[in-house]
Amino acid sequence: MFALVVFLLPLAAMAQILPPLEQIGTVPEQPAGGPAAQLSLVNTRSLSFGPFVAGSGGTLTVAPNGARSRSGGVVLISSAGAGSAGFNLLTLNGSGASKSVIVSLPGNGEVFLANGPYSMPVVNFVSGSGSLLTLTPSGLAFDVGATLSVGPNQPAGDYSASFQVTVNYQ
Repeated sequence: MFALVVFLLPLAAMAQILPPLEQIGTVPEQPAGGPAAQLSLVNTRSLSFGPFVAGSGGTLTVAPNGARSRSGGVVLISSAGAGSAGFNLLTLNGSGASKSVIVSLPGNGEVFLANGPYSMPVVNFVSGSGSLLTLTPSGLAFDVGATLSVGPNQPAGDYSASFQVTVNYQ
């Protein structure tokens, strides 16, 4: 049987740094022939593109390992708070056999950082561990990065959005 977990998680850009969230949800898993196991997805670190200057536009990428890179006229400003999102997926009772899960991230055109009437698309979401993961009785951790498309002379400000992470059991 399949269980589906959908969570909305914070995403931040510019100088806005959001604090990590507490446990953000649970869903019962119904293994064939066994009791339901409670699962928990915890956001341990928010995705933050950090401060930058738009210049003539381009892209700003945060890799799953937290490294930032840019293309075009975007100028990065040093920031200790910039980095990838982090998640822990846990079985609350810590029992059961290892199970395969698929982590699905937003597609291109689904997430836009916004600041009032201004926005920037976030594309190419990627998990550093891939999309097919093994959930052990002790849980698993994974990191998520993405690319921000920055327009020429994008107005300064704090841009924010949320995005969905979907976990399917196989």
